[in-house]
Amino acid sequence: MADIQTVLVEDDQQTRLDLRVALRSQEGIEVASEATNGETGLVLLESIDVDVAVVDSTLPDISLAEFVEKMRDMQAESYVTLSKVLILVDAGSGADLPTLMRSGADGYCPKQAPIERLAAAVRAVYAGERYVDPVLAGESL
Repeated sequence: MADIQTVLVEDDQQTRLDLRVALRSQEGIEVASEATNGETGLVLLESIDVDVAVVDSTLPDISLAEFVEKMRDMQAESYVTLSKVLILVDAGSGADLPTLMRSGADGYCPKQAPIERLAAAVRAVYAGERYVDPVLAGESL
């Protein structure tokens, strides 16, 4: 079976590096590319085949809902793989979780989750399942 191809869309350089190293350490998952903001992430997702986009919930240049909508629209009109979207939520940020849930993403995982849970989330959304991490589900999503 081929590796699950992912792209990271995260503006913080250290977080992106940590995620890349951690995800690549998981069997069956590969980080195909990275973006530092939403617009660059959209360009990548329009030009390369990616199974799962792992996206920070607080992009510096575009709202999460707009990112997901644009990604789905542009991929539907291109020849690339239709990607799933896994949102990374900073658990301590006070994010409006119900609003994030309406973004249309396929899964939600805390950014601080152990790599095994993040990898499980990637695999679940890749398999077509909706994933909400138990920690986030406990915050009344």
